[in-house]
Amino acid sequence: MTLFVAAVLLSLAAPGAAADRGLAWRVMGSDGRGRAVCQDGDARCDRDGTADGGCTFGVALCLDGAAAVRVRGAGAAALTQALAALAAPATCTAEVPVRVRAGRRAHASALARDPASGHRERRRLRLACVRPPRPRAARAVIVTTDFETGLLATVGVRPPHRVTHPTTPIHSDAVVRVAGERVYIVNRFLGDNLQVLDPAHGLATLLQCSTGPGSNPHDVAVLAPDKAYVTRYDAKELWIVDPSAASCAGFLRDTVDLSPWGDADGIPEMDQMALVGDRLFVSLERLDRTRRFAPAGRSRLVVLDTASDTVVGVVELSGANAFGDSSGLAREPGSGKLVVNEAGDIQRTGDGGLERVDPFTLTAEGFFVTERDLGGNITDFVLVSPTKGYAIVLDDQLRNILLAFDPSARRVTRRLLTRTQYLPDIALAPDGILWVADDGLPAPGIRLFDPRDDRELTRGAIDVGLPPFSIGFIP
Repeated sequence: MTLFVAAVLLSLAAPGAAADRGLAWRVMGSDGRGRAVCQDGDARCDRDGTADGGCTFGVALCLDGAAAVRVRGAGAAALTQALAALAAPATCTAEVPVRVRAGRRAHASALARDPASGHRERRRLRLACVRPPRPRAARAVIVTTDFETGLLATVGVRPPHRVTHPTTPIHSDAVVRVAGERVYIVNRFLGDNLQVLDPAHGLATLLQCSTGPGSNPHDVAVLAPDKAYVTRYDAKELWIVDPSAASCAGFLRDTVDLSPWGDADGIPEMDQMALVGDRLFVSLERLDRTRRFAPAGRSRLVVLDTASDTVVGVVELSGANAFGDSSGLAREPGSGKLVVNEAGDIQRTGDGGLERVDPFTLTAEGFFVTERDLGGNITDFVLVSPTKGYAIVLDDQLRNILLAFDPSARRVTRRLLTRTQYLPDIALAPDGILWVADDGLPAPGIRLFDPRDDRELTRGAIDVGLPPFSIGFIP
């Protein structure tokens, strides 16, 4: 496919600058020589953020001066439209999604011609998507707690699901994240610190640093070994930290004040995050602390550029109280869109649901599944495919229900568990099996379900000691 468009830009080139500096590709994962390699599911370069059989690259073209540009190959149509929309003083198009199947490569080229001199310049782009490694000895890391004592457990992903109990102490209110070769424990209310663990050495603590007294951290998003972001629910500033620091003296790198996008009480209630290419998305619940944390209008997503750590966009959501289950902002398989749960008034059913947000256009698309569709307030969910998802809902009788649903038809397909106790977390393991943290007495533990037929694979809950609260996976 060959497409042609003329783009007129404000020239930033100095007089006498080399002519070959006028055209460039911009894509996450690029080696600077027109090549980008990404592993399927790596959120740093795969914009859909899920291992779903392909990589979605975010690709842009940058021009320095006025030129007519011809684009060929992968993403040509979308890039041509982006070029047509380009206006001074911008010099780079908006990023467009370019999909490459796992194990395959794609090619594109751009040819720029200076209308005055006739000078031509060509830039080629090669994209490759590699398959993720197959899990061999994958383990689940489980935070367990009775909210007086917090302990860790690990469970083998494959049968017989061997359970171990690391001795590393954690706080009684904590959640787990896994990124790269490290496990991160976010010690939340009254813990107020981030803990970095080494899975190669029995989950020993490598670093444990305060996030500020009374900060109540809720999530960590790891951009690189030496750079991560921490949401602080009871504070105004998002922290940028170095989780590889030799000591806590070098832990805090910078802060970003998010209070301008909060509500009148000055605390935006920053909660969950997602990294999408070179952007960080942060959910702000925006609750009024003077009215017992009642929603103060619609929730928002604040968007940061991870190179400059500045706010570059704000998305107003359709509902209030963007309540996170403490597993980070979810991504929809296939489309790569963010999916946000907006609970509204948690004591009332009918004012919330699940909403897609396009990370390219920064557009909130409205509820595609509502609380009325599922019969209760959604406290956690996972999406398996466009036609299969799971959710935990709190109904009007205060029952916690694990159910399967069809997002495309907006209907419940099966109810799997009903508890008067809490069902705090559900997650998909690396092999695609659904893991459920079940606090039901007298035998709390982990239950497993097969998404192919919703069949429970565990005869009884896997005993992990204290009641399970948060699940992460070491591949």
